Amino acid sequence: MKRLCADSQYEFAKPLKPHGARRGLGDTLYQEQAELAQDALRHKSIETTHESYSEERTRRVKERGDELFE
Repeated sequence: MKRLCADSQYEFAKPLKPHGARRGLGDTLYQEQAELAQDALRHKSIETTHESYSEERTRRVKERGDELFE
């Protein structure tokens, strides 16, 4: 992962770790469709996926709402 981060076009404060990459993928897929994230992450239950990723989505919605009213 360290080499891949160094070779990428992005700058990372610290190289990604395998689980961090999985979380990033899960978050991106969850934003698109929860069931897609569930399948890709191989969660047996959609509730597992919701528990893992809905809090982040709620935080983003709140931040976006706050930005609109500033």
